[in-house]
Amino acid sequence: MALKHLLLMRHAKSSWQHASRDHERPLNERGHQAARAVGASLRARNFMPSEIWSSDSQRTRETVAGLCAKSEAVCTEYLSGFYLAPANKVMYLCQERGEPNTHTLMLLGHNPGWEEVFCHFTNIPRRFPSGGCAVFTRQDPQADWLDAEAWRLVDFIQPRDLV
Repeated sequence: MALKHLLLMRHAKSSWQHASRDHERPLNERGHQAARAVGASLRARNFMPSEIWSSDSQRTRETVAGLCAKSEAVCTEYLSGFYLAPANKVMYLCQERGEPNTHTLMLLGHNPGWEEVFCHFTNIPRRFPSGGCAVFTRQDPQADWLDAEAWRLVDFIQPRDLV
């Protein structure tokens, strides 16, 4: 099975109230609503991921839970290396893992790295809001899966447009 869609998502809105460390910060109520809304939007557009590679932080775990709440089980791997990683580290980790044998892969993590990865694939600097999800469709199945030329941005989902 060839990878056809690549989703790049930043975790939903998090809370600063109760966490002693950044890694343990949970989502706030708005973040929980946003994660569920983005999941519903992806399902409606037939872009629900079949596999997720996510940072292992509390807020990314809760984003995955909200995103997948009304879906069949999604294979999710939590990667400590994605936590606050810059784009070059994200790309290195993806290259090391290799192209997954799945239809739709989501990479879920944090800024500023996710803004940088978005720029890698689009050559467009862009603010990447909490809960934002870029949807790419593969244009060249022969190209390396991490080459920017292999992908075309087809959608950018923002929670503020959904809730």
